[in-house]
Amino acid sequence: ERPGPCKEGYVYIPVAFVIMLYLVYLVECWHSHTRLELRYKCDITTVYNTIYKMQSALPVIWWKATCYHYVRRTRHVMRYRNGDAFTSTQVYYERVDSKTAGAAFNYTQCGVKDISRPLSELEKFPAIKIKVSKGFSFANLDTEFEFEEQRAQFFQEYETKDDYMEGREGMDLINVDFKEYMIAFRDPNNLPWYVSHVVFWIASLVLLSWPLRAVIEYKTAHLHYHIHKLFGSNYLEGENYPNLMSRVNTMNSEDLEMSIRNNNVIVPSYSEAMLAD
Repeated sequence: ERPGPCKEGYVYIPVAFVIMLYLVYLVECWHSHTRLELRYKCDITTVYNTIYKMQSALPVIWWKATCYHYVRRTRHVMRYRNGDAFTSTQVYYERVDSKTAGAAFNYTQCGVKDISRPLSELEKFPAIKIKVSKGFSFANLDTEFEFEEQRAQFFQEYETKDDYMEGREGMDLINVDFKEYMIAFRDPNNLPWYVSHVVFWIASLVLLSWPLRAVIEYKTAHLHYHIHKLFGSNYLEGENYPNLMSRVNTMNSEDLEMSIRNNNVIVPSYSEAMLAD
């Protein structure tokens, strides 16, 4: 008995399903962290130079305030009921930014100093993955108070400019291209075979991408390096830095907590914005 065309088509369904899974697997290989992190590879000398520039760079502690309000608007939407189309009016609220301003911490009087730990002995590892972070701390209470006073003065100046205010703050390094991830190799002219893009895609095509990723992870050392800036160095004597207060500790400040309690310009939810009209 000769099979019908429908019965012959059933044979291609699992084949198409396997091909689809294979394509999904290749897409996952393309977006894998292992392949993307290989773009940050460099030699150890470049790592030392980059870290030195970050250590020597002056920090900028910036604040940004965005004043805004909500505006009630209407729009016509098409709805369907029982197969019939009709137009209705929908009320919604749109955020409108009215003013944006920025400022930075003036540490001319208190001074700043880099107290990051020295970086050395990277040559011992054939491959090392480096994650770089940055932060700052205060040397004493006077510096902390000076920081919070400038910060509070800036945000209090703009919190009454409109109905609501959104505040942001962060730290940057002047004239430095901050790199959060770097992968350094001991001999850049003779890279290990497992970090080659050609080897990665050959292994991916033959379904060996995940074992190769395990080899790369096992053969690569990991280092977390922290760029640390100390504010208040002009108030200290010698090279001792007792009782350092990080930015996290300043969250426990009574003045800052009181300012938060007295802040009546908290961002409303969408339902609260609708009721405020």
